[in-house]
Amino acid sequence: MSAARRYASPKREAQAQATRTAILEAFAEQLAEPGRDKLSPSEAAQRAGVSLRTVHFHFPNEASQVAALGAWFDEKTNLHVVALAAGPDDLPRYFREIHRMGLKHPITRALASDRGVWKDMRITRRAARIEAIRRAVKAVGAPARATAEAAAMLLSLSGADASWRLHDHGLPLARIPDVIANTVSLILDQLRARARK
Repeated sequence: MSAARRYASPKREAQAQATRTAILEAFAEQLAEPGRDKLSPSEAAQRAGVSLRTVHFHFPNEASQVAALGAWFDEKTNLHVVALAAGPDDLPRYFREIHRMGLKHPITRALASDRGVWKDMRITRRAARIEAIRRAVKAVGAPARATAEAAAMLLSLSGADASWRLHDHGLPLARIPDVIANTVSLILDQLRARARK
């Protein structure tokens, strides 16, 4: 019995990647619509110009669609190039950069959702960043209660949901990263004052 030969075709692989990207872009277009947080594979198939079967071949269920969309989003917005906060003094820079990068794409509003699989994906994608923020706050050396309160406040400002809430209240998108970074500085100043007492 002979072993089946695997045929590798760079052209087919490139076509499959192009199809996958077209489907992800179709999903992203859905989520860019105001108030939308559900994906429609049939709508994605239509937008991408492929069959529903092709969508399900690449993304068989909602969890795989969400995970792939999160990874695609990270790649598009380059959030991975933003270095984690190295300590308390680095937190304002981190917050400014992460919000500046995150606001470049309208899909951030949908990905900021805390519902269902979006919540799980968001927690997974942000785990290292959240831990770096917690370490930086703890390094200030303030009392435990003040540290916990500051960490909670900073973590509430760390996601795209904070940016979009500020925008909904009238703040221009271009100003949001600086406003958040300034708020982070104020929280840290207060925390340092508590540490000196």
